[in-house]
Amino acid sequence: MVRFKLLCCLFLLTACARPGPSTLALVEPFSGAKTVSILVATNREAANDDHGSFTAGRSDKLHYLEVTVSIPPGHKPPEIEWPTGAPDAARSFAVIGRKELTRISFVERTRARRNDTPVGIFVHGYNYSYQEALFRLAQMSADSAADDVPILFDWPSQGSATGYVADRDAAAFARDDLAFVLTDLSGAKVRSIVMAHSMGAWLAVETVRQLSLTGREDVLASIEQLVLAAPDIDVDLLRKQLSVTANLQNPIIVLTAKDDLALALSRRLAGSTGTAGELDINDSRTRELALQENLQIVDISNLPSINGSNHDRFASLAATYPQLRNERQLNPVAGTGMLVLNGVRSAVNAPFRSFGKQWIAAPVWSQ
Repeated sequence: MVRFKLLCCLFLLTACARPGPSTLALVEPFSGAKTVSILVATNREAANDDHGSFTAGRSDKLHYLEVTVSIPPGHKPPEIEWPTGAPDAARSFAVIGRKELTRISFVERTRARRNDTPVGIFVHGYNYSYQEALFRLAQMSADSAADDVPILFDWPSQGSATGYVADRDAAAFARDDLAFVLTDLSGAKVRSIVMAHSMGAWLAVETVRQLSLTGREDVLASIEQLVLAAPDIDVDLLRKQLSVTANLQNPIIVLTAKDDLALALSRRLAGSTGTAGELDINDSRTRELALQENLQIVDISNLPSINGSNHDRFASLAATYPQLRNERQLNPVAGTGMLVLNGVRSAVNAPFRSFGKQWIAAPVWSQ
């Protein structure tokens, strides 16, 4: 049965038609649509087309740009309404604005946020194209009703279910560039909250490890929160990574689900005994890991899955990191703790902004 589920997961990852670069074609705005502006830092190679797209090629320099995405009036969270033909801002996600930025103007743009709040940085996972990562962040930001401009750190994933090994190399290739972006933001006195998904979580942890080993405590201090959503990281490797990494100012949040089929497949392919994204909050070893490594481990398995792999639940929860960060005000827990989320379905429409009663976190244990 387990093998059958894993085969089904692989089918889900490969069978569906993927959105191509034409989905990025510039279109006219629609008056009833909502818009989201996204800052992008990517080390992909730019494509030679009219759509402003990027390939899976690895660039030796970072490209900076600002992209304005239109969300159709009929949008249903946490879906992405992909165009079935030419993009149409009245019916689908669509790009209505795009401009290239310099490194300096990119950093200056991050400083133009409201109330000196931290900027949110999304690091996508394995098997993502540029357009998929861009529209996923637009979806999360739109559903959150956030006013600030989010940042996409886009690394050169193959955007293919068969490109797992190539993606692992591409994530390693991107470590210096993510560290570079975080260092620039820190130098501009910009605080950040990093949301990293799947293999992007491995990239994020490797980056903070690298910053720690090179003595950049100033940059680490600017990272207000690190959230690892369904992290595709071997548990033993995560423990080793964090053993030489300075503690961030707040515990690292790990969003887990035991029924994540994509991570189960990854574990089989890698010969791993377990990934951090599948941690069982009822297991004493998970409690020990959380205590030792300054983690907050959150079970999100009650959230609905978008594509059946149970690997995408972050899309409806990812932007709720302010509630996770402010968990102590909502439900006091002394020190590092492990959480189960109740009533999470009501949080789907309230990410990024509302600290209200719709977010209820029940501690399983605490120090």
